[in-house]
Amino acid sequence: MELIHQDGGSYTFSMPADDVTVSAVFRLTLPFADVPDDAWYADGVRYVYGRGLMTGTAADTFDPQLTTSRAMVAAILWRSVGSPQASYAIDFADVPLGQWYTEAVRWAARDGIVSGYGNGAFGPGDPITREQLAVMLYRYAQDRGYDLSNGTDSGLTSYTDADNVSPWALQAMEWACGAGLITGTGDGSTLFPQGEATRAQAAALLMRFGQAYPDW
Repeated sequence: MELIHQDGGSYTFSMPADDVTVSAVFRLTLPFADVPDDAWYADGVRYVYGRGLMTGTAADTFDPQLTTSRAMVAAILWRSVGSPQASYAIDFADVPLGQWYTEAVRWAARDGIVSGYGNGAFGPGDPITREQLAVMLYRYAQDRGYDLSNGTDSGLTSYTDADNVSPWALQAMEWACGAGLITGTGDGSTLFPQGEATRAQAAALLMRFGQAYPDW
């Protein structure tokens, strides 16, 4: 059967005379000219865009290689739970009131999902590292009551730079690797834990998180 595209995003088809089973798979068409259909991160972008977790940097661009900031990740996780308002005093001097990320950081700090650098700063515009992203997701999963046991035998030490993972991020990185959320870089042998996470990497990781925890 041939699907005929109609205005408004609808489709029609002619039903054959014989008994048939009709099934359809719909693939979100992205408006971003810089996300090719065959890009390794395209499905991740479809996932986050379709769920309203990430938007483009412009109407027709996603900027997949642009780094993801700490504020962006807080906002993504905040949106995933319906953008709740939190009555909580923000202790970060660099998170002023009235910014697009203020309420997201307020909520995430209240629930223990984010923390600062220990000097009263959060660094909202700082690029988030791969291990920082793992820690935020790990704490988010804890807060949501998800099963985190799949990170106990992660094979983290199989990566040549596993010793570079910061001690405070070790448990989260073990979980992220064990759950298949974070994979190797380059030829697959390195984790690059202090490497800055791009928007493409963040989108792919969030899609894998959704696959690991379907009720997210």
